[in-house]
Amino acid sequence: MEVKSQATLLRFLKSLTVGGRTDKDGLSVFSLKSNIKSVYEYITLDEAIAKNTLVVEEMGSAIVPLIRVVNTGKEDVFIMDGEELVGAKQNRIVNISLMVPKESTISIPVSCVEEGRWRHTSDKFYSSPNISYATLRKIQKDSVVESMKTRENFQANQQKVWNNVCHRMATSKTNSPTSAMSDIYEKEKPRIEEYRDAFPIREGQIGAVFAINGEIFGMDVFDIESTCKKIMPKIIRSYVLEILSKEKVKKNIKIGEIETFLSDIVESGFEAKKSPGKGMNVSITGRRGNGTSLVVVEDTVVHTSIFAKSGPEEPKTPEVLSRISYPSIRRYRQTNE
Repeated sequence: MEVKSQATLLRFLKSLTVGGRTDKDGLSVFSLKSNIKSVYEYITLDEAIAKNTLVVEEMGSAIVPLIRVVNTGKEDVFIMDGEELVGAKQNRIVNISLMVPKESTISIPVSCVEEGRWRHTSDKFYSSPNISYATLRKIQKDSVVESMKTRENFQANQQKVWNNVCHRMATSKTNSPTSAMSDIYEKEKPRIEEYRDAFPIREGQIGAVFAINGEIFGMDVFDIESTCKKIMPKIIRSYVLEILSKEKVKKNIKIGEIETFLSDIVESGFEAKKSPGKGMNVSITGRRGNGTSLVVVEDTVVHTSIFAKSGPEEPKTPEVLSRISYPSIRRYRQTNE
């Protein structure tokens, strides 16, 4: 099954072609298409929660890096990596893309994005309109890929996640009593809304490659157009949040560079591991980027996310080093050290 999953992913990546592009304020979005058609049926996290067929909650003995998902419905449910779940004892982001089988209960790997809270605000989690902003999602992705290789699990580097959220709060001048990533989005909501219609989803589009100031940053691609239409607006918001904090640089990027990036990804190394849900999670490590892919029922590549390799991460801020008494840190250390 591992070999077949890797072969399925390779065939899918080779099928990708670049469509149109849209540019605004330093962000370039290149649409992706494929001639491979998926017939696998599922619903998204937002749809399942709206139908009350999916409950996301803390584990019986609540811990930071794992939460429980109960699917009482008759449909499999797709949860994308980076999705934010708010409420319960603290807000979390999902570490890897998952398919929760119908009528099942599984535990899923997550990271905390609300460092200063460890108390219930609700008895369960709710889906958010936000996902990890692009830089945070890249940091999360790189550490998960490393974890898959060295520790054979899907854990992210929690301290790096907290550090980056703290840094982004400092640079965006966001005031958040619990250091919640959601407060960054809330502060920037009026500016983000200005881009609501700036990057439309094209006919036949199943994904996109994103470039910031002329440099490729990452890509997301799904198996079907309908999933792309449902989730791509969240991904675009995560990139819009990035450009709001960056100086605009007039540097053009050509479609040929995107095609070369896709060709380089095809030459990456793949390593499959059984997913906590249905199917296999495949790590992708290449010369140009790292990522993961969810392959389900052996012939469907439901979601692939890859981030380009780049320079050093954003620096720590003094606030990061002073918050050692935060309840989330204490809880994380108790369960991971």
